Amino acid sequence: TGIFVENATSITRSDADNMVMEELCSQERRLAEMSHLFEIAAGPGADRLQEHQFVEFIAHKKVRAYFSQIGLNVERGNAKALFRLIDMDGDGSVGVREFVDGCLQFTGAARQLDIARLRREIR
Repeated sequence: TGIFVENATSITRSDADNMVMEELCSQERRLAEMSHLFEIAAGPGADRLQEHQFVEFIAHKKVRAYFSQIGLNVERGNAKALFRLIDMDGDGSVGVREFVDGCLQFTGAARQLDIARLRREIR
């Protein structure tokens, strides 16, 4: 039974390592996809995305579907509000890093943690 337990522990550790690696790959893929979306929205070679460009970009059904897939439900009606939230310095435009970080801060577990933190602060 000692050998069985040792093999089971080894398999469990390997599964955990695989899950971590899959998550890291998924995050890298999402960063690359978001960077690519930025380039499409801002235009080839552009280093800034303007609010009006973002609103026009969100008008496309496939773009909204992608954002929905990553857990960010954005519609044309709330696109300006989202843009203003991700525009951290408030200058009316975002760079690629500001865009990616801003969008991703509203997705996944981080969003849930932020909501919990806000609820605690309100009390």
